[in-house]
Amino acid sequence: MAPSADAARPPAVLDHGARAERLLALTRDMLRLAETGDWVLLAERENERQNLSAELFATPVPRESAPVVAECIRRLLDLDQDLLTLVQSHRDEAAQAVRDTRPGRAATDAYRRFSR
Repeated sequence: MAPSADAARPPAVLDHGARAERLLALTRDMLRLAETGDWVLLAERENERQNLSAELFATPVPRESAPVVAECIRRLLDLDQDLLTLVQSHRDEAAQAVRDTRPGRAATDAYRRFSR
C-alpha cells in the first residue's frame, strides 16, 4: 500500500494547510450563523477565528503550503464580504444579542445605578 500524500508532507506543511482549511470552514459557519441571526454564537466563532488566524500566521507559510493557504484566504475574503454585509445590516440586533449574553451584565448595571 502506497503512503498517502499527507504522510509524505512535513508536519509544518500539513499544519498550515489544515489551519487554512479550518479557517475557511469556520468562516462558512459564521456566514450561516449570520444568515440565521445567531449573533452570540457568531461572536464566539469570530474569537475562535481570530485565534486560529494568529496561529496560522505565527510562522512563515512553507512554500509547499502556499497554494492551499492562498486559495483558502481568497475564498475567505469573498465570504467575509457577504458576512460583513449581513452583520452591518443587522448591527443593532447583533450588538444587543451580544450585550444580553454577557455574564453579570444585569448585576453590573444594577450596581452602577444604585451605587451613586
